[in-house]
Amino acid sequence: MAILPNFAAATFNPGAPINNPYLPLIPGHVLSYMGDETDPDTGEVTTERNDVFTTSASFEVRGVATTVIRDTVYEDDVIIEDTFDWYAQDTAGNVWYFGEIVVNYEYDDDGNFVGVNHDGQWSADDPGNQPGWAMKASPEFGPAYYLEFAPGIAEDESILAETGLSVKTSFGQFEDVIKIIDSSALSTGVEFKYYAPGVGEITETAVAPDGTATSQVDLYRNGIVGQVDADDSDDVTPALAKLKESKTVEDLAEIRDLEMADFAGIGTTKQVTVIGGSTDSADALGAYFIDEATGAISEGRILVADLSDAASGTSIAVDVPDGQSLCLFLVRGTDEIGVDLEQFADGGMQLKNLLTGAPANVNDPFAPTVMDDAGNILPIQPLSALGADDGGNLLNPAGSMQAIGLSSSAAGASGIEIIGFEDRLNTSPDYDGDFNDAILAVSDAPIPAETLQQLVREAGGGKTASSGIAQSSNEPAGEVPDGEQAEEADDSGTGESLEDTLDEWLTGDTFVFADGAHRVGRVADLELDRWDGFLVDGDWVDFSHLERLCNDHPDGIGAHFDGVPDGVLKAGAALSADGFFIA
Repeated sequence: MAILPNFAAATFNPGAPINNPYLPLIPGHVLSYMGDETDPDTGEVTTERNDVFTTSASFEVRGVATTVIRDTVYEDDVIIEDTFDWYAQDTAGNVWYFGEIVVNYEYDDDGNFVGVNHDGQWSADDPGNQPGWAMKASPEFGPAYYLEFAPGIAEDESILAETGLSVKTSFGQFEDVIKIIDSSALSTGVEFKYYAPGVGEITETAVAPDGTATSQVDLYRNGIVGQVDADDSDDVTPALAKLKESKTVEDLAEIRDLEMADFAGIGTTKQVTVIGGSTDSADALGAYFIDEATGAISEGRILVADLSDAASGTSIAVDVPDGQSLCLFLVRGTDEIGVDLEQFADGGMQLKNLLTGAPANVNDPFAPTVMDDAGNILPIQPLSALGADDGGNLLNPAGSMQAIGLSSSAAGASGIEIIGFEDRLNTSPDYDGDFNDAILAVSDAPIPAETLQQLVREAGGGKTASSGIAQSSNEPAGEVPDGEQAEEADDSGTGESLEDTLDEWLTGDTFVFADGAHRVGRVADLELDRWDGFLVDGDWVDFSHLERLCNDHPDGIGAHFDGVPDGVLKAGAALSADGFFIA
């Protein structure tokens, strides 16, 4: 029989940190877990992962200011559970568990969202319920104790089984590990949980009554939300044309994230233009407004229900109310969540603080929950353009940075805000961090045709409606016949590749031939597989990447090609010039 911890004898200091060695809950930290679960009835195996995010939010339960932990569970990157858990540590070092808000997302056999339930939700404030120990002050053997006590709802109990273990996981080797066995009178089977000092839980195994393991979950990531950036003025703004498919943008703390001021408008109309992108996901583009004085977030609306149906150059006019800033967001995997987003074309997507029930605010320390006008919770997580690299804005789930500001060498690009989105959370195993999944531009007026054309080229070339998102500008090329594979090796002896060196001067320039003749032939006409480019006197000018110039035998890096006079590379020439445009 489990004992019920004596809550009346415990004392708590408001704001005290939770620093128990075996369950440290440090605001801003995210522990990510992943594992396989086997259905005992069908034998079907599914892979789930969850992010355990210690927020900086506080919530009072039973007169105690608890720390809010957000635990979000995904199956194939589709959300299936979202909880807000409440913990506090007493002066003796015991960590107490006070209850949770639970949202379980339900889908039919075809993957369509059908609603939510709140099974397992409880609060120590409710009559008959009591808080329990999530972790004792020190690992001591003794009787089982209640972790949560809500009769008929949550009756989990724990007992210390072993100490001093050495445990090796895919995440690393851990020493002085303790093993705790969890069970419940409301369910069958047990869970073996292992905790390492300074980390917390590192692995757990669920075991059926017959001894069969039904799930194995391991820690695979231990991260921090945001990096404090003391001087935003020295942030780096990557060039649009330098984004490479599946090449992670490094040092995000030094990359310019997007702020409200980037989209501020005083009774203006902003043009949101689709430039391009590369993704294997069906994504939607949405928008909401933020009150510049209070930080309050308006209802959201969907601008494009499926970006793969929006051709490059598609532009949407968005009226920005006085005192408001426009913010864009993505909804990833619209073909997987089973929700018709077109119903929100005129608004009606309510962003709420689930903890308080109030409309979401940009200063909330966690991402909002999305509801419809009737108050029904939806399986939508808006991947906001407002970043989290400096820890100042945590609108995104688990604090991911989902969009960055980009620069362009296109004539007329000044004053245009160019945005590169990443449509996977940084805790997802499929995250590549290339920030080219959706590339958009925000401007005060329609973008001139010549500028738009160059932006599209820098982003990897145009796409037509229903053609899918275009490939990124630097996606690795396919095989080129007859030994014509583009050379990317370092030919300069400087440690830079030919591609990187040419990047410095090629983007946005125009080749103009001295005699006024093009003398080019489309490589596509020669039926070379997936190679869309031009021949210049037998040499390669590669337009499949739209950023890289490739030549079989370059005699130095500059504006010279065999058979083409020196000095014919004229930067800044107009699109109407006698030549062709490279972006």
